[in-house]
Amino acid sequence: MKTFFYQAGLLFLVALVSARAQTQERLSLSEAVDIARHNNPSLQKARKVVEVADGRISRAGGVPNPEFGLSWNESSSVIRPGHANERDISISQSIEFPTKRSNRIDVASTDRDLARLHLDRIILLVTSQVKRAYFDFFVSLKIAGSLDKQLDLLKDFQQLLNARYQTGASSYLDVVRAKVELTRLTNDIIEAKRETRGRQRRLNLFMGRGAEQTIVLIDSFPSALTNVNIDSLANSLAERSIAARISELRLRRQERFLSLAKTAYLPDFQIGIANQKRGDNTSLWGIELKTSLPLWFWQEPKGQVREAQALSDIAALSEKAVGLQVRASIRNAVEFFTAAEAQLRAFDRTLLADADDIVSTAVNQYQNNQIDVLNLLDIYRTHRATRVEYLRALHNYALAIAEVEASGELPSQTEGGLASDNSFLTGDDK
Repeated sequence: MKTFFYQAGLLFLVALVSARAQTQERLSLSEAVDIARHNNPSLQKARKVVEVADGRISRAGGVPNPEFGLSWNESSSVIRPGHANERDISISQSIEFPTKRSNRIDVASTDRDLARLHLDRIILLVTSQVKRAYFDFFVSLKIAGSLDKQLDLLKDFQQLLNARYQTGASSYLDVVRAKVELTRLTNDIIEAKRETRGRQRRLNLFMGRGAEQTIVLIDSFPSALTNVNIDSLANSLAERSIAARISELRLRRQERFLSLAKTAYLPDFQIGIANQKRGDNTSLWGIELKTSLPLWFWQEPKGQVREAQALSDIAALSEKAVGLQVRASIRNAVEFFTAAEAQLRAFDRTLLADADDIVSTAVNQYQNNQIDVLNLLDIYRTHRATRVEYLRALHNYALAIAEVEASGELPSQTEGGLASDNSFLTGDDK
């Protein structure tokens, strides 16, 4: 009896875990974007980079620690310094040339601004990726659902065909052809569902969570936009481009770094004060002033200045190149949007109803021996293709909108996420 209750309890736990694993989450597009903005690994990393940049500002504004010294001379014993004839207590402070610290702070502040811009840019890119993944998953669900309906229609036709074959109204060849078409459609459904599962996993990964989380999408494709001025849209996107602002700020950073490099020619100072005691217990005070002599080391600052000047020139060239790339990317996205919108508007929606009507009409004609099975199967394929092409038109339009929104950001994509260039925080050029 104990074994029975143990097994029953175990089965109950397994069933409970299985039921929880199969819990489906209803997810809107805005909810998917919000989840990604909190959990996406690339965004989390970019936020940490901003924190690193904030810390760099504190480091850049730091000053050298003062030095404290205590010495005894002319002592009769090493372990009895109090009997020394001379005792010196000193404290000194190194002081940089004033512009060095301010230039370092300027460079570090620019790095922080760059990090924040990178974060804003990655937010836009991740948002665009999530939207595209959402619509990819949605269209796969729709196509798989459409194929399932086609399968039901074909099964109904197969039953009709078998009944006609039993009465001698149809040939065995017609039965075989229907089986082949049914097998082909079943293979298409298997492939469509495999792709659907893959796209669901991809959406989950972009949202920064487990790939196997089951999702029920509650949003559909966006409605067609009206009265969009293409030139105004392209100009507005170019003006808002964060990638272009980053390239401009990089140039400004290199200019500030050049100013910092030039301060290597300037001397540093040191000031100190000391209290001295001599054998007759006389207490004396001393002041020390020192300065570095960069005269003997001009080769190093000269190299720093040349390197900084070259990096500044490279940043200027990069700014120009990024500006051209941004406008080209925006134009490509706008052209894709224009073509997708035109295709969606041009799609004859009455064709969908006509395709449904023609199937039922063709079945009646087949029953009345007005068409053969080959023509009927061809009509089934036409019906299937019509629905799939309409879904593709909606899908392309949705992707075009998502692509236009992020077209000015020149995405650098890697498998499973985004790669952002934060080399300005590596410290290699400081």
